[in-house]
Amino acid sequence: MRSKTLPKINVSLETMRRLYRMAYAVMGLFVNLEAVEDGVLNSRLLEYPFVLQKLDGQPRGRVLDVGCTDSGNIVAPTLAALGWHVYGVDTREFKFKHPNFSFVREDIRKTSFPDGFFLWVYAISTVEHIGLAGRYGVKVDDPEGDLKAVTEIRRLLGPGGRFLLTLPYGQGGVVKPAERVYDRSRLRQLLAGWSVQEETYYHLDSRGEWHQASEEVAGRTRTPGGVAIALLELTCA
Repeated sequence: MRSKTLPKINVSLETMRRLYRMAYAVMGLFVNLEAVEDGVLNSRLLEYPFVLQKLDGQPRGRVLDVGCTDSGNIVAPTLAALGWHVYGVDTREFKFKHPNFSFVREDIRKTSFPDGFFLWVYAISTVEHIGLAGRYGVKVDDPEGDLKAVTEIRRLLGPGGRFLLTLPYGQGGVVKPAERVYDRSRLRQLLAGWSVQEETYYHLDSRGEWHQASEEVAGRTRTPGGVAIALLELTCA
């Protein structure tokens, strides 16, 4: 993996909350903002801007939002409003309507989309949940659920397609029934067959501020009690 060297960024959660409120207001969306703002450890404050920044200025086309069903999801509405044809896939219903948005209620491990249908796919804090029983209606564990999901995503991407992936990172393991936490070994296994174009890591400190961190620092994070995330831009190897 190649790590992109970026200047150190210290992001105040209160600053990010203000930006979040502004984004909702600009789009005319009316949601439970208190629920969003009270998510003090919500990595969406970094993940949503990461995806939107990557797609900014790109030719409009078909993009897939994996695990789109989230009451705070501003990415799909934003991209649809900007002229992208956004598809959302989730096992739960997503009640967002827009001429440029199509929802498909399916499991990302096996979808009905044709090969190479998308130029961009993004999965925001979703892959780590796939196949874990106890949440989102999943009743039977599938230890390789995340691996199956990224294999299917590879099938869905056309030539030159890009996959934007965000997930929890640290001292690896499974926090049942919540999520997998990826370490270097499990992430390498997950990304077999992919080429990493960019990787960035963030860590939440005890003062409630997100800091850009090295992979080594993020990898020392222990869950529960710590929060670190990886933001990855991938292409098929």
